[in-house]
Amino acid sequence: MKINTYNETGKNLSKFDLDKSLVGLKQEHKSVKRVHSQVLQNINQRIAFAFDNFYNRLEKGEKPGFPRFKGKNRYDSITYPQSGFSLGKKLYVSKIGEINIVQHRAIEGKIKTLTIRQNPTGKWFAIFCVEQEKKKAVRHDFVMAGIDMGLHHFYADSLGNITDNPRCLRKSEQKLAQVQRKHSRKKKGGKNRSKSRLNVALVYEKISNQRHDFLHKKSRKLATLYSLIAVEKLTIRNMIQNRHLSKSIADVAWRKFLQMLAYKVEETGGKTLKVNPRGTSQYCICGNEVKKTLAVRIHKCNKCWIWIDRDIMSAMMIKKVAMSGTTAGSAESNAWEDTTGGGTVNRSTSYVSMNQESLALRAI
Repeated sequence: MKINTYNETGKNLSKFDLDKSLVGLKQEHKSVKRVHSQVLQNINQRIAFAFDNFYNRLEKGEKPGFPRFKGKNRYDSITYPQSGFSLGKKLYVSKIGEINIVQHRAIEGKIKTLTIRQNPTGKWFAIFCVEQEKKKAVRHDFVMAGIDMGLHHFYADSLGNITDNPRCLRKSEQKLAQVQRKHSRKKKGGKNRSKSRLNVALVYEKISNQRHDFLHKKSRKLATLYSLIAVEKLTIRNMIQNRHLSKSIADVAWRKFLQMLAYKVEETGGKTLKVNPRGTSQYCICGNEVKKTLAVRIHKCNKCWIWIDRDIMSAMMIKKVAMSGTTAGSAESNAWEDTTGGGTVNRSTSYVSMNQESLALRAI
């Protein structure tokens, strides 16, 4: 309807126009009457958002893909934005009835919306958006660390701890290739192709579950150990355009990890800082410039004679930048930003000074 109206009259129908059309739609298609009115209005809101974003991106000079129609095999969720549901021992949903559920945890706060979603492997989930009173956590200890993200190591911190990259997708590529080859041989539209699609989805689901489990555990560990964590301000969108590294960068999921880390540190009363990564891999903690390519994995300084893993040295430099507020090898200010918001940060206090770290790591 939006496409035809735009082609014929040049008018872009708003959400209000789409909502008015629901009356005639219910008379024309009796099956639509079996759907809750607010669910239908939410679908109109999604359509309006999709087209508004499309036109806005066109005005900015971008080349976005046209919003795609989602048929019954592609539409995987519905949302009750205000009413039409209640939660007790069972989940009651208007126009559907009572549904047996397995509740993962108790819900605290006022339930605002309900989204019912089916994932690609056929599992159903009821997702509640809840309004809660914000509880400000207070942390009495002060332990600061710098974190260097990478592909060789998932991360290294300024105290010498290294976590290996799990490479969830890379380890499952052979299995994924096998099920995808079998899927490609099935006749389109047939039952066997539908069954083989489920096998492909199961492999992807396992990869996703492995990745999320790893990210949650590592981000929680860091949030528990450190009250102030300095990380690099990465331009992942630009980095992923490198065709040699794009798959590995997507597999490691830096953006998701940093999002998890930020809210978990805030929950424990800490903070995360994003620092300018410029020069953090090309300088030593003593201030000496040590140029090296990505192939060089060991940092060797000919001034203070530290031999150490380059990722650990980068993490130490990230911490130093966060403490001093300058970029590596310069006096440039505004080198970091507080990503959790509020309060001030003491940039010169830490349980372990940079000189002590340098002496301790020299022996590693």
